[in-house]
Amino acid sequence: MEKFKKVFILSGVLIALTGIALAADLSIESDRQTFKMEENKAKFEGNVRVKMDDINAKSPRAEVFIDPKSKQLTDAVMYDKPYVVQVKQDKTNEIKANILKMSLLNKTIKAEGNTQTTVTPKDGMKPTVIITADAQSYDTKTKTLTAHGGVIIYYKDVETFSDSAVANLNQSGDLQKITLTGHGRLKQKDSVITADKFIYDAVKEVAYGLGNAHSDVDMDGTRINVWSDRQEYYKATNVIQASGKVHVIYKDYDAKGPKATVYPDPKTNKPNEIIFIGRSTIVEQMRSIEADRIKMYINPKNFFAEGNVKTVIRNIQNKQNDI
Repeated sequence: MEKFKKVFILSGVLIALTGIALAADLSIESDRQTFKMEENKAKFEGNVRVKMDDINAKSPRAEVFIDPKSKQLTDAVMYDKPYVVQVKQDKTNEIKANILKMSLLNKTIKAEGNTQTTVTPKDGMKPTVIITADAQSYDTKTKTLTAHGGVIIYYKDVETFSDSAVANLNQSGDLQKITLTGHGRLKQKDSVITADKFIYDAVKEVAYGLGNAHSDVDMDGTRINVWSDRQEYYKATNVIQASGKVHVIYKDYDAKGPKATVYPDPKTNKPNEIIFIGRSTIVEQMRSIEADRIKMYINPKNFFAEGNVKTVIRNIQNKQNDI
């Protein structure tokens, strides 16, 4: 094999040397290239550079596999921590991993081992999206990214954790929606929300926690905890809506009901008012109050009950003098 750099280019025509046809342009550059037609693959070593459409990848070595019947390239596998860059009009997408697999026919990219996807604006400012996971795959046709194994996503000021995740992008590469499954956790500033499944609408900036939802919010060192079957968090207004077996604990407040909404204070933007709708109960120290509607206030700490209100005073002992 010749020592100088060779360039391997396929452009949708029949290549006489190998008999390979490909529908889209593919360019592979490297220091050394070996073609083994009996094994239906080609090997590339030394400063390997792959270009497919607007995707550019680099690695120390790579292999390209050929379908024996159609003589089309099927997959390219890049080893030893490859690096992929996709440049859009106003942003750059980067993928790093131990191994990278590119499906040339389906236009998908699979990254395995210590994977990281980063979306950075062209102005070079802080990345808008960072996704780390054990494995990631990206479908360039549907603009869908799927991640598995210890998935961590940083999006603006939102940080998520889950066993797996699906990120949907638009044609410009902007994040539209994130779906988290398996031990999902979403953290933003002083709030942490956990649930069996999360759907985060990046356009509307709304997070939906489905199944065993739990919000843990810091209030100057004191926590407000909200449990329910379902929760919706609206970032723009900092409002939390909970439904299905809602349970709220704050200091000595212990309230339960079918539905509740947590509103922030207009000045501090921190949770301050919690409104229960439907037959609800609040327990405070020695008394229990049941009503159709209950309002809890954090600062100043107070609550109001209305609609068929029933109050029960517990543990009243009648002390009588012995006669």
